[in-house]
Amino acid sequence: MSVAYAVWRNKQPPSRSARTWRPDARVFIPGVNLFTGSDDVIASFGPLSSLEKDLLLISGTIFAADRGTQRGEREDLCRTIDLHIPVYNPDRIIPLVGELGRLLRELSQDGWRIQLRQAEGHPDGVGEEEVIGVPKDATTLLFSGGLDSLAAAVEFGRRATPLHLVSHITKNQVTDRAQQELAALLNGEGFNVEHRQFFVSSRAGGPTGFDHDVEASQRTRSLVFLTLGAISARRTGHREIIYMAENGQLAIHLPLTRGRIGAFSTHTAHPSVLARAEAFLSRALGVPFIIRNPYVYRTKSEVVARVVRELPGAVPLSTSCWRNTRMGTGGATHCGACIPCYLRRIALETAGDDPTVYARDVWSEPVRQLPVDDDGRRNLMDLVAFICRFELMSNEELLSEFVELYSNSFDNRQVIEMYRRFAVEAKTVLTQYPQIAPLLA
Repeated sequence: MSVAYAVWRNKQPPSRSARTWRPDARVFIPGVNLFTGSDDVIASFGPLSSLEKDLLLISGTIFAADRGTQRGEREDLCRTIDLHIPVYNPDRIIPLVGELGRLLRELSQDGWRIQLRQAEGHPDGVGEEEVIGVPKDATTLLFSGGLDSLAAAVEFGRRATPLHLVSHITKNQVTDRAQQELAALLNGEGFNVEHRQFFVSSRAGGPTGFDHDVEASQRTRSLVFLTLGAISARRTGHREIIYMAENGQLAIHLPLTRGRIGAFSTHTAHPSVLARAEAFLSRALGVPFIIRNPYVYRTKSEVVARVVRELPGAVPLSTSCWRNTRMGTGGATHCGACIPCYLRRIALETAGDDPTVYARDVWSEPVRQLPVDDDGRRNLMDLVAFICRFELMSNEELLSEFVELYSNSFDNRQVIEMYRRFAVEAKTVLTQYPQIAPLLA
């Protein structure tokens, strides 16, 4: 599958050479069917530099193209996406296109071909020297509204200098509300945090009838998140460390089964992705960022324990579910049948009680009698099989089973031990449910 997108900057079609690049290209127009977060950055920090405009446009275009290009099946699962984007600083960014392409390949498991052209006209705004903040001993945290970033806010939010929380939002009101309510609760409980949200999204329409949000995987969201974090950190002088807080299970994200390899497993917080993003954003913005995940060797239960212990009232406000916008009425905040819901439930039940309202309690259903294509059953069976591997297999067997464990970006022995601890936690919780216990015997 090959799809092309071209950006018209300032709502004007580009020169003839760019228009004929791919006659079948779908068109993005900022302010019409593409929203890059620039308005929110201006509201927070003042006028943008041309380089900031370029990076926001690039990351926003990538995210919109990702959401607007539906994956196929089997050999069409991975996509080829061509982008034609006008930038004001081609000399600065074009040398980094190869690096960006490798980052995107690892992030989404697709082929990305990015062509940059000189933007027409002269940008309004300020010079680069005016947007770089005075260095401070402070930290920027990417704040998603989930339990892991909340745990990082609890852990690092007691320092003398404010912890800067940066959030990305779309039109997902559940996530938007979770971020705002959690930030307000943190401030109310005496944590020293400053919270900013940035809207980066797209919508249907435009001159070629762009179909918005047809692909649910949204692997490239973390590029948007990291770009917003880097720009915010540079503006505030928090240049040394940007935390991407994600438990090791989902950061390393070993596939539960061989059927979930490649594009079926997200790498949005994978250490090698963070390393590539660190190199790209540091070179692009001219600031030596360090992007770090403090929880890469911790299970979700180990991460969540701090929140349960120190700020239990925040747990019901947080959101983990991939389907949180589809809950409808009835009071449920989580679907209860996806892998993130299962991992959340294991973590919270390991730490104590789980106050989350799930739309479905698969663990109490007759699992083995459910249809084989039932999502809740399939996810649970895959998770049980994964747990058994780490309970029964030796380190050498696991290294042979999971080629993903070979990486220069993490210590695979520590990763294996982290997954073994998760297997113990998960089995302890799941064997309390009569319908599941026989599966783990």
